[in-house]
Amino acid sequence: MVEFFILKPQFRIKKTIIGYEMKFKWTWIATQLNTFIVATDMGGDEITIPMIEKHLNDSFKLAETNYKGWPQGLQSGLGVISILISSKMNEEAKEYCRKLKSGKKWAGFTIPVIYNSDKNEIYKFQKNPIWGRIYYPYFRKLISGLE
Repeated sequence: MVEFFILKPQFRIKKTIIGYEMKFKWTWIATQLNTFIVATDMGGDEITIPMIEKHLNDSFKLAETNYKGWPQGLQSGLGVISILISSKMNEEAKEYCRKLKSGKKWAGFTIPVIYNSDKNEIYKFQKNPIWGRIYYPYFRKLISGLE
C-alpha cells in the first residue's frame, strides 16, 4: 500500500520524498513500529547541526500528524529517519549523525542521516543506543538499503 502525504510548507521549499512502513515483529517484544523516512535534497546548501535539528523536528511532527498505528506507547513506536542530501556538510554535522545526538521521544526515535551526493557517502549512527536497542538493526538495514 502506498501512503501519500500533503507536504507542510517547511518541506515544499526543497525536494522532499517521504516513505512510510508499519511493521509488527515478535522479536521486537511483540511491538508495532511505524517508520517514516523523510529525505530532503538541500541542493548545494551546507548541512549544519541546526539544519539537521530543524529537519528532525519537522519530520517528527509530520510523522505524528500522519501516524496510523496502535496508540503510541502501547506496544507501538514511531521511528523517523531524517535524511539530508547535499554535497556540502561540516564536520560537526557528520559527528552529530555518527553519535546519534538527536535525543529520545515518547515511544519514538529520530535518526539523523546525511548523504554526501558528491562522494556517495552516508553518515549515520555507529552504535546501537540502549534506548530502543531492538529497533536499531532494522533502522540500519533501512538506511543501508538507500545507499
